[in-house]
Amino acid sequence: MKSSDPASLQNLNDIVLPATVSWWPLAPGWNFLLGLLLIALAWSMYRLLRHRINNRYRRAALHELQLLSDRIRSREESDVSLRQIPILLKRAALSAYPRKQVASLTGRDWFDFLNSTVSRPSFSESTVGTLNEIAYSCGKLNAVDSQAREALLNASRHWLKHHQPIASAGDGRET
Repeated sequence: MKSSDPASLQNLNDIVLPATVSWWPLAPGWNFLLGLLLIALAWSMYRLLRHRINNRYRRAALHELQLLSDRIRSREESDVSLRQIPILLKRAALSAYPRKQVASLTGRDWFDFLNSTVSRPSFSESTVGTLNEIAYSCGKLNAVDSQAREALLNASRHWLKHHQPIASAGDGRET
């Protein structure tokens, strides 16, 4: 029952609230920010994919070095596997650097090149001697002891992981 007094509390009605503001469609500023975020994400994915493609030779060489390392520990395949290490290093270098720069390198020049392409040189005088003996000897490799083999494997692994290849794809590399 309504009273005739306009100031009576019985005459009050509930307050009607407006509808809540929707999140969609977004304001132009949010659209711009989302666009920038998508561009940054696409650029990051492109860089990651390019890095992965450019380093697939490195992953393959490290995998092959691991297989050689396992075979070196068995006596019957040791010599054959040891002789593959210099070949593997040369193939990896040819994948990362121009053929003109790498293909003709031998002996001391080759090891200087290997050490110059990493920030912390991995090939010492003893590993250089071991690699020379492996690369240029024809007979059995009995003179190469297990410590020298491990040092050579570690130096090769370090070089494969840490050498700095030429950055751009259109750098004139020939395959």
